[in-house]
Amino acid sequence: MIRIAAAVLAVAALPAFAAVGNGDAARISSKYSNWAGGKSNADSLVTGLQNGTTVMLTTKGADNTRSLAGFTPPAAMSPEEVDSALSRARSTLSSMGIRNPNADQIQAALIGGEVTLADGRTRSVAGAVTPLPDSVATR
Repeated sequence: MIRIAAAVLAVAALPAFAAVGNGDAARISSKYSNWAGGKSNADSLVTGLQNGTTVMLTTKGADNTRSLAGFTPPAAMSPEEVDSALSRARSTLSSMGIRNPNADQIQAALIGGEVTLADGRTRSVAGAVTPLPDSVATR
């Protein structure tokens, strides 16, 4: 009887744990909404990074041009890892003078690639969610 009661309590608590995860996602999404070019981009980033699913981004430039980008992260990430990756990506772009990145720049800062600067030059970035090599990750 005690085992059954414990099992019922454990199952009843599952929605509460799920709500904590949803609260984390909403908090993180809100934190990066302006930087990501809007709520839908921030939601896509957080959801995709947390679940290891496709992220689709679209941004609109000052000259009304649109930038579209999409990628799938290498693995699902915890809320803390998502927050850290987005913070590193924002910091990387900020250090290059990019405060309002387009979709391509956000993608490159997260998974690696070329970032086009305001003067037309490009810089390579490693990416904030690129998996560490096995030799480093297992130390």
